[in-house]
Formats: sequence, structure tokens, C-alpha cells
Amino acid sequence: MSRARVARPETRIVPRAGGHVTVRVEGFREGSGVLPRPDRLGRFKLEVVREERGLCLLDAHGAPVGRLAASWARTLADELAGCERDGVTPVVRASLVGPRGERDMFVLLSWPGRRTGVPVPRAGAALPTGTRGVPAGVAGGRAGG
Repeated sequence: MSRARVARPETRIVPRAGGHVTVRVEGFREGSGVLPRPDRLGRFKLEVVREERGLCLLDAHGAPVGRLAASWARTLADELAGCERDGVTPVVRASLVGPRGERDMFVLLSWPGRRTGVPVPRAGAALPTGTRGVPAGVAGGRAGG
């Protein structure tokens, strides 16, 4: 007897550079979803879906298990758009932390790196919020500092 093979969509882990920032998943309740089997390090993959209020994380059956703040949706916007453009499903690596029955879920994300981060403003361009009027590449408010 042959078994029909179920076609699964191709996935891509975001962020591509790997994750080094643990971010708590809001609204997670242990036992409320069907989580994939963890790997040897206790991590598992969850599908990421963009919503109006941020990013929603889906379990193995497509049911929501929690969400990430809208700020992370902005941080990962380029990578999520790339996944949509390429027709692949974006997934994040997640893990559970704490005693059984009281665990919290965390996902591994990363801040944009120098190569993929916010572009350096050109001369005469508006400065990003939080720079205190000091253009990029100027140390201590003096050119060449």
C-alpha cells in the first residue's frame, strides 16, 4: 500500500541572519495550541502572519498561539515581504521557558545589522528620530571626531 505524500509549502526562517534576541510572545497560553515537536535544542518553528496589530504566530494547524508587537512587524517587514514575493512561508524559531504548565513562549529574532539596517542619512537629509541632531558618522557632535 502506498501512502500519498502531502505537499507542504516551502518555509524560510526569519530573520535570515539567525536570532539572537529572545522576544516574549504575548497572549500565549500553554496547552491552547498544537505545537510542533521540538528539535534537540528544544526549539520549534511557528508560522508568522502579518496582521493589523502586529505579527501573529500560528501552530501546526494554523490556529493562533500568540502575537508579537507591531514594532517587530516593522523590523521584519523586508524579510516578510521577501517571503511573500518568493512564495515561501515565513517561520520563526520558538522555545518554551519555565516549569510545565506555567511556561512562557519566546521567539528568536534579531535587530537589523549594519548591512541590512536603516540607511545612513545623506547630507542635508532629515535625521532619524533619536539621533539628537548628530548625523551618522559624526562622533560627539564634531566632524571627524
